[in-house]
Amino acid sequence: MSDSQVIARRFRPQAYSQVIGQETITRTLINSIRSGRIHHAYLFTGARGVGKTTTARIFAKSLNCAEGVTTDPCGQCHSCQDIAASRSIDVLEIDAASNTGVENVRNAIINTVAISPARDRYKIFIIDEVHMLSLQAFNALLKTVEEPPPRVVFILATTELQKVPETILSRCQVFEFKTITLKKITEQLRSISDELGVAIPDSALMAIARAGEGSMRDAESALDQVISFAGNTITDEDVSVALGLVDIETLNTTIQAIAEHDSERVIQIVEEIVSRGYDLRNFCREMMTHIRALLVIKVAGFDPELVQLPQGEGERLSRLVNSFSEQDLVRFFSILTKTEQDIRVSSQPRFQLEIGLIKMIQAGRLYMLEDLIHQFEELQSRLPGGLAPIAPSSKSPAPPARTSSLRPVAEKVRIPPPAKSVSTGEPVAETKPAIRDEAPSSSQPIKAQPPEIKETPPVVYSAPQPDFSLPPEPPDFAERFDSASDLPLMKARPAPAANSTQSDADRIKGAIEAKGKRLFLSILDHAESIQIEGDSLRIRFPAGAVKFKKDVESKDNRKLLDEVCREVAGRALSLVVTVGAEAPSRSEALPKQQTAAVKPAVEEHSTVRAIADKFHGKIEIIKPDQ
Repeated sequence: MSDSQVIARRFRPQAYSQVIGQETITRTLINSIRSGRIHHAYLFTGARGVGKTTTARIFAKSLNCAEGVTTDPCGQCHSCQDIAASRSIDVLEIDAASNTGVENVRNAIINTVAISPARDRYKIFIIDEVHMLSLQAFNALLKTVEEPPPRVVFILATTELQKVPETILSRCQVFEFKTITLKKITEQLRSISDELGVAIPDSALMAIARAGEGSMRDAESALDQVISFAGNTITDEDVSVALGLVDIETLNTTIQAIAEHDSERVIQIVEEIVSRGYDLRNFCREMMTHIRALLVIKVAGFDPELVQLPQGEGERLSRLVNSFSEQDLVRFFSILTKTEQDIRVSSQPRFQLEIGLIKMIQAGRLYMLEDLIHQFEELQSRLPGGLAPIAPSSKSPAPPARTSSLRPVAEKVRIPPPAKSVSTGEPVAETKPAIRDEAPSSSQPIKAQPPEIKETPPVVYSAPQPDFSLPPEPPDFAERFDSASDLPLMKARPAPAANSTQSDADRIKGAIEAKGKRLFLSILDHAESIQIEGDSLRIRFPAGAVKFKKDVESKDNRKLLDEVCREVAGRALSLVVTVGAEAPSRSEALPKQQTAAVKPAVEEHSTVRAIADKFHGKIEIIKPDQ
């Protein structure tokens, strides 16, 4: 008779030591029996097939065993045998799914609970799937569960704890049964197979254990099904065919096709799956499990327990995972989840699966926003000054120059004095003005020509002209002007001079570049000076560069500069950011009376007027050459 029993019943645990994966619960029950702290109501909750009813029967045998209340029931007495066979008159097993109404509860429990046990010590009510009781039945049972007669114990079992009223839960000791790990299920299946004389490889056993999804009973039923299909010699192919599982080779082939962006191969794989009769939703679930395994390998390396795959699969999966990033695998999982839902409600499940796999191929071509930002920062760092040039459109007027990246116009322009007529000695209008425009961040000067300007009437200076001299100029300026010695220079502010603080700037910029902060480094490239003075880090930007000042004073950049200062200077430095240069001293500027006399004529000069209109500038200070 025992040979005709299914595996799940034949190998059902009969003692606490045989319960797999619930060591915490069995230990608690054993200690309560030893200490005599028997509660009157217990509630066992957890997934299907994890040992709730089995543990309830073992606990009942512990209380009613003929040898006395014990943690190791004999299993040979009439009480133990009757409880194991579900025919004990003092241990009543009630299926709440078949007795949902209040009348059923009243007849089966309430009217009989006051009757003393006929043979055993305790009268025990095991109510399976208790969440199926109606609300009226729960209310009728409430008082009895709260204050049962002596020697009465309730053991409630459910797979859906949330459906049990709080009033019942508060009167019970609740034990939550966990799903059983793949390793423990596989070990138990190996033990059963060896006892039955079944030859089966570990990979096939693991596939059966995975089909159980954490339920020992489901895994044992699957093993029973495979044995019925293949007999006492079982292969991986037998398991796939008998249970309708997708073999690992097919899953790996699909992943490889996605990695190679081979859409044609993916369509062929779907055709093979359909022709074999696989359930497409099950294929999606298997793919989700496989993607999850790849993600675990990507994050933590190959671990058979975490990945839930045989050790032999580690090498191939490790090669496959190199083709994807963590973001790719997360996208794949989301796509498969949506595809599985669409297959469930679609009249064309095959089409949904094909489209879902094509989406996975296309998702592999997407870029992360962080990667694009990083590439943009690298591109900026390679451009002069850290700013990308913008080509002006021929159909629209050129935008005004940015004051944050250009020096004041007056500093860049040298204006030749009016040429004198040979015959009269009077000044005559100029026809070919020359300008020199320098980009502050470029190593080579950029030469610009102003638009053609019509001749203007001669300009007569009414005030005495100051004596200007020209400082040495670069070679390119001398090549353009033959008589540059007579050209005056007008400056809005003195250009920043190279000094010993340049080494401070180099060290600070070098430390920032070492941290990979090229975007912030491009901001500091616009600073006129970066120097350490005492316990302060002073950064000065040109006039109008308020935006750069705000960027430097932001929270993140302040934190970065604080770290850099500690590395460079060995101590914390206070940050001082200024915009614009200090006003020139009285000795550097022209006297007020001379400035007032020269300024109107300079403003009317054709070249100055053209430059001022082009760059929206104005003359602030007039200085003689030193």
